[in-house]
Parts: sequence; structure tokens; C-alpha cells
Amino acid sequence: MLQSPLQRILFNVVIAVAMTVCSVAVHAHFVDPEWTGAKIMEESDNRHQQFPFIYEEQTMVLIDSAGHRNVRRLRRYTRLEDDGEVKFLLVFDDPDEIRGVALVAVRAPGGNVRHGVYLPAFGPNMKVPEQTGIGDHFLGTDFAIEDLTPETLADYRYVRQRDRIIEGTDYFVVDAYPNKKTSGVRTGYGLRRHIIRKDNFMVVQTDVYDAALRFFKRVTHHDLRRVDGESWRANMIIANDRRETHRTLLKVDRRVYSQDYVPAELFEVDFLTSNRHVVNAAIGEAPVEQSEAERQLMQQADDS
Repeated sequence: MLQSPLQRILFNVVIAVAMTVCSVAVHAHFVDPEWTGAKIMEESDNRHQQFPFIYEEQTMVLIDSAGHRNVRRLRRYTRLEDDGEVKFLLVFDDPDEIRGVALVAVRAPGGNVRHGVYLPAFGPNMKVPEQTGIGDHFLGTDFAIEDLTPETLADYRYVRQRDRIIEGTDYFVVDAYPNKKTSGVRTGYGLRRHIIRKDNFMVVQTDVYDAALRFFKRVTHHDLRRVDGESWRANMIIANDRRETHRTLLKVDRRVYSQDYVPAELFEVDFLTSNRHVVNAAIGEAPVEQSEAERQLMQQADDS
């Protein structure tokens, strides 16, 4: 049956509308305006924080305003217990003067955080910082414990802001305000603004504001890698403190997901203060000449 020009136009319009509706339905998960800030953060947490035992070997570079660099090597252990308690341990292996220094933090299921620092040169005792806020920077870096551990979603009120497109990539923007029960010394922050990729719900940037809502630090995640299914990890994190004009770059050299690598005894005070966490193999060895990988890391630090 022959169609008039008007009928053909109407037919084409109907097809175009149908295809548009189908396309929107396929991608609704990412563009649905009903995605609230809380739902976005829940999706991000569900995708990327499901591994209960993580061991990492890392290189840390501290860079001051004059461009001077301080390179450290360390191990990081993260353990999630069945009751929801999260344990976090950093152990410094190099340079020699800080070998064995350890930072341990434990976040209870209710959100309370306790942490301490072990300094071998000062005897077999854990030092508990006078400030108990997890927003405090540790050991001369630009990182706080809060920057390196997942947020407890119940501790924050999430507000979705206007989406952004940066260099052709779509992002959610979500502001995280501490709930009243977590305000003040326990968080140390007044606002954390998260920039989250829409395609994989990975937080790639967090702008940090103090209690007076003054911007002072940016934490960015780089070298994103898919590790399992929809779960991604960043192999490099950079914290840039705008007040101190100081930066800290953290590069993951090795990552293992295994309970065997993160035994519960590692986080016990007696284990640390008896120096059983110290890697003895490197003690007394001659300094290793800077590798090509280290030189590339320094260049990345300059470019950040």
C-alpha cells in the first residue's frame, strides 16, 4: 500500500520516538533524576567496598612547597570483621629511620573510631593522639584516616548537586555533611564534596572543607583499574593541601585480596609493640639505587 508523504513523515517520527524511549530505558540507571545523593553513595559503596581483606604494598611521596620530596615505602592492611568493625593498619618499612612505625585505626560498627601510633624509637607503647578526629592528618602526610577508608554512610547526610561533564565524561556531584552525632572532633570536616563517575560509580575526586566550610584539600584518584565485576580500585591517590601548599602521592605497587595476608593478630597492640610487624630482611642492606619506576612516579608527582 502506497503511503502519502505525510504518512511517511508521521511513521518516521513514531519510529524515532520509540527508539529514543528504548535508549532512555536502557540508560535510565545512569540518568534517572530520582537518583538521590544517598542512593548514589550506596551504589558506589556496594560496587567498590565489598572486599573484607586487602593487603597492599605502597610507595608514598611527600612534596613540599619548594618541591622537596620525601619517599617512603609502606604496607597497608584492611580487615572487615563479620560484625561490621573495620580495621586499618599502615606499617612503614623505608627509610631506615621510620622502619616499624605503625598507624592502626579501628572503626566500630556504630562509627566510633579509635586509633594510635607506634613509634619504635620511643619504646613499646602505643601513642594515642590528643586529637581523636579521623580528619586529622597523620605522620606528616596530607592524608587523614578518613581519606583512605570508606565512609560510614549512616554518619553522613548526602545531597546531590548539579551533575558535571568534564572532558567528555559524565559525573555525579554529591555533598557529604556529617550528621549531628558525628560532627566536630570525630570527623574534623564540615563538608566532603564527591565527584563520581556515572559509568562505574567510582569516586574520583573529593574536595574537603573545614568546619567553617572553607575549602582546604583535594583528594584525587588516578589509574583506575577494574578488579572484579563492577568493582574498581585506584592505583594512585593524591592529596593536595591548599593551605600548606603540600602534596602527598600514594602509589599502590601490589595488591592482594586474601585473609591469609591480613590476620587478626596484626592489629593487636602486643603484636605491634613487640615489633613482630617489622620486615627484618631489609635491615642493614645497602640503599637501592632509584629504579625507573620510581623516576616515573616522581614525574607523575610533578605533573599532578
